[in-house]
Amino acid sequence: MARIDPNIAVATWLTPVQPGYPERPSPSQPETTAEFGDLWRILWRRKRLVFGTALLLGLLVLAYALITPSLYTAAAQILIDPRDRQVVSNDVNPGALSPDGGIAQVESQVRVIESDAVLGRAVAQAGLEKEPGFGVPQDNPVLKALAALREMITGPKAERHVDPRGRALDQLRRRLAVKRADKVFVIDVVVTTTDPDLSARIVNAIANAYLADQTDARSDAARRAAGDLRGRLDELRKAVNVADKKLEDYKARNGLIASSGRLVNEQQLTDLNTRLVAAQARTAEAKARLQGIRSARGQPVGSGAMPEAVQSSAIDRLRGQYAELAAKEADLRTNLGERHPFIAAVRTQMQDVRRLIDAELNRIAGAAETEAQRAQANERTLTAELEKLQRQSAVTAQSSVQLRELEREVEAARSVYNNFLVRAREIKEQTSIDSSNARIITAARPPQDPSWPPRLILVAAALAGGLGLGAGLALTREYLAPTVLSSRQLERLSNAPVVSVLPGARPSRANAAAAGFTLDHLAATSGSRAPSLALLVTSGKADDAQRRAVIRLLASVAVGRGDRVLLVDADLRADGSGTGGLLDVLRSEQSLNAVTQTDPKSGVRRIGLGDTQKPIRDALTQANIERFIAGVKGRFELVIIDGGVLTENLRLGPLAAAADRLLLVACNGTTRQSDLIDLVGTSETLGRPISGSVLLGGRRA
Repeated sequence: MARIDPNIAVATWLTPVQPGYPERPSPSQPETTAEFGDLWRILWRRKRLVFGTALLLGLLVLAYALITPSLYTAAAQILIDPRDRQVVSNDVNPGALSPDGGIAQVESQVRVIESDAVLGRAVAQAGLEKEPGFGVPQDNPVLKALAALREMITGPKAERHVDPRGRALDQLRRRLAVKRADKVFVIDVVVTTTDPDLSARIVNAIANAYLADQTDARSDAARRAAGDLRGRLDELRKAVNVADKKLEDYKARNGLIASSGRLVNEQQLTDLNTRLVAAQARTAEAKARLQGIRSARGQPVGSGAMPEAVQSSAIDRLRGQYAELAAKEADLRTNLGERHPFIAAVRTQMQDVRRLIDAELNRIAGAAETEAQRAQANERTLTAELEKLQRQSAVTAQSSVQLRELEREVEAARSVYNNFLVRAREIKEQTSIDSSNARIITAARPPQDPSWPPRLILVAAALAGGLGLGAGLALTREYLAPTVLSSRQLERLSNAPVVSVLPGARPSRANAAAAGFTLDHLAATSGSRAPSLALLVTSGKADDAQRRAVIRLLASVAVGRGDRVLLVDADLRADGSGTGGLLDVLRSEQSLNAVTQTDPKSGVRRIGLGDTQKPIRDALTQANIERFIAGVKGRFELVIIDGGVLTENLRLGPLAAAADRLLLVACNGTTRQSDLIDLVGTSETLGRPISGSVLLGGRRA
């Protein structure tokens, strides 16, 4: 029996295991770790759960997208410059702010737009009080049914008046979004409704209402400031009048008469001081002129002249005559000689002219002396008057101190009053001027496409989420009930080598080669010298069909190799049929030939389970089983016993002990690790540990 057909090649995906596989302790807990490829096998094995979850979630989202009414979003942009327009120099609300302060101000304007003052204007402008879904409740059968059901459960509620404006405000706030991007002064006003035209109308109404609210707020602030200033102006006017009256009374009591804003005494003192300085200058000038005239007297006529002499026409004429006579004397002296009588006559004329010049100079000197005396007299008079005024000024000095204090009080009161008066008039004019620097840079337009629901995106996201959820559920189920994922894992759990890894149990060249290798390996490691092999095949409860398919595959391959094969059905879980079988042979009620049947297609001989209505314990005795095994091994080269699920067929213990080898059939990704551990423990308890295993649908490890 232990021979290998050289015409059948072993496939490359087989896992050849040499005899003498080292034994390892049987695990008591399932292995929950898996490789990356194992995860894909888990997902593929549970693909129905994964794709079913994705499809269910996708259908639900698609139904939601089809049932939900389309929503349209309209948006407008408002630029709010924190630096207000400086229309006048003294604005009520100046806008010189730092960048951080400007951003804070714009953030505050976001809250202003969401306030009742602005939204109330927008509600009135857009007519939302009469709009269905805002001021008027929308006709919704679902809501009506829910309300009726609630009334049936809790009883009718007391009717109360609903304010259409308040309801419209509440609904508008639910559909409104006011946003501002980082580090910009632009505010986006966004409204979403089921009507594109209504969305655009509401957004534009909110933007216009905000600008109107800002204008009115500034006008109100200016009016309030102007009213406060007017009230203050009356008090300041009275204070100025009281200060003026107090000042005038003090002047009248102390004789402090003012002219052109100055006291008369001060003006007189200043004027007299100026006149005294001028008189002293004139006296000094007259003295200097008199001294010059006195110094010039007695000097030769042509030696020099003082300014008064130069300015005198008489002296100028006499000097001309004197010059002519001197020239004539020179000519005569040259022509007639020094002693000529003409020369004496000319010299006599020259002396007469000189006397006339001296006389004129004496007259000028007398006039200068008279003028000097007058200047001195005038200076003495002015000095006396100045001393008198100075004495009077010293007397009124103490009064002037109090006078100046009163004048300062009057000036301060008048200055404050003038400032308040000018400011009040400026603010009064500002009530009709809008200095806010806010404007609509993008007006809302009716949107063409709905903003919600994005059907394709929702369905795609639902499918992706469903795949993820299904994968999670599949992995969770695998974690809660782990299965065999690889041949190495099967070896560790079964404490036996994986004889072969079959991609399937259908008859094929590759499966036949693997099945032949399995039979040869089991025959070589059986330790029996007999030419026949008794093989007990078992599996988990979920692998009944795969176990039977593997048994048929092994039997067909053995028959194809020329071996006589007997299939024995020993699965005690099945109900016994009317025909004879294994149990009947063990009870010695029927012969082996009587219960054996031949499959016409494969040529395999079969024995059924037999009658299970009778006590089974009497049949499955060690002696009966040893006699049966010895009989069938003498007639067949291969006896394959279908042991079913060994953990549920514990009464097969003598049969398992009598078998040469115990073969375990497992399915990759299907056989639960817990079932496998129970099978290993049961086989070791029955005295026949698992000799090898066949892994179906696996990969090479």
